[in-house]
Amino acid sequence: MSSTAVPAATQDATATMRDRLPAQALLEQVLLRQAVGRPRTRLERLLGRDPVEPEARSWYTNATAERAVAARLATLPPGWSVLHSLPVGRSGADIDHLIVGPGGIFTVNTKHHIDASVWVAGRTVLVNGSSRPIVQKAEAEARRVDRVVAGVLADPPAARPIIAVVGAKRVAVRRAPRFVTVLRAEHLRRFLRSQPQRLTPIEVARVARRFEDPATWQPTVEAGPELLLAFSRLSREVRAAARIRAAWAVGLLGTTAAASTAIVLPGLLSLLSS
Repeated sequence: MSSTAVPAATQDATATMRDRLPAQALLEQVLLRQAVGRPRTRLERLLGRDPVEPEARSWYTNATAERAVAARLATLPPGWSVLHSLPVGRSGADIDHLIVGPGGIFTVNTKHHIDASVWVAGRTVLVNGSSRPIVQKAEAEARRVDRVVAGVLADPPAARPIIAVVGAKRVAVRRAPRFVTVLRAEHLRRFLRSQPQRLTPIEVARVARRFEDPATWQPTVEAGPELLLAFSRLSREVRAAARIRAAWAVGLLGTTAAASTAIVLPGLLSLLSS
């Protein structure tokens, strides 16, 4: 069994959805898969073997991306409210980030496509040439939120879905989807702040209270602080392993270069002296 234990969940009657961790659903999946893996041997640690189990790798990278987007959203000015990992489906589906502020209501679907080419034309999205139904998913999330807000405000603005792309080499929006905004994650904060005012401070507060109410969403058991501690520990191990692999690579390159010099240099000196 892996050294990364699955933390016990807790149920707090006073908890609100504001207590949800960024990428919480993904963190839980990462640690569940880590728990059934085998620990690294001493030699594997020495060589810098990646501590993330293969079955957990995609969950881990997506969780890292969601948490990076959450960190950007945390710098929004006062007057904005941001919630994360809101459970909306019986199969574990969630809304990555839900935002309400002066500029309106926004759902954010984070997509991690490292070094990929993302091409968008209307509701068609190609990632390295492969079609992905992410616009349709983003639209469905916004419709869910619209049904929630309909019971709070008399004339609410429609929730606006956003797809935030992390790590892509290229994002080409040839024709923007009608209802969905596709952008790089690093442009998200600027996009939100550029929006004209659609909600008053009182309306923002009313909508935020409904979003924070656990009864608004699918029932869930809240995770204790152990979840974040376990994931943070795993992330430190990942970074340490990467540094070790880099050091080995530099050492091997240096050894190869020294060996080549030892072979070539005598020949060159012989030619120069002849």
